[in-house]
Amino acid sequence: MDLTLRPWAEDDAPALSRAIADSLEHLRPWLPWTAAEPLDLERRRAWIREVAAGADRVYGMWLDGRIVGGCGLHRRVGPGAIEIGYWVHPAFVRRGIATEAVRRLCGEAFGDPAVQRVEIHHDPANVASGRVAAAAGFAFVGEYPDEPEAPGEEGVESVWRLER
Repeated sequence: MDLTLRPWAEDDAPALSRAIADSLEHLRPWLPWTAAEPLDLERRRAWIREVAAGADRVYGMWLDGRIVGGCGLHRRVGPGAIEIGYWVHPAFVRRGIATEAVRRLCGEAFGDPAVQRVEIHHDPANVASGRVAAAAGFAFVGEYPDEPEAPGEEGVESVWRLER
């Protein structure tokens, strides 16, 4: 698969906005950040600058020059750990894109000797994310109560883990 992951650039703002607009119905049940959509182009560019300057590593996913989603490595699960997040444009689901992105992000995360584990967290109603985690070799750890943040969430968080 000729999937490219690279950090967002301000010039990506129009195409990213289109990809998100095309994906909103698909993403809104699971991703709290979609509640702020649509962003105007200046706010989208500001967001790109913010993530570029932050501690997380956030990437766009391209296939044949087209944005097919986004992904990232997030330092929100404690010391020695990284959480992976991802979304895929609905026209490109079930093609292994998220699984391939997760595998690449794991390689990057484990390139840091301080990272001992990588996790994927999702609501159990988001069945597709569980399939991605399993396909990428993660082990299911369990389910834990979690305050719903998006309309499709049940208030439970499924946690998957891959150890170094």
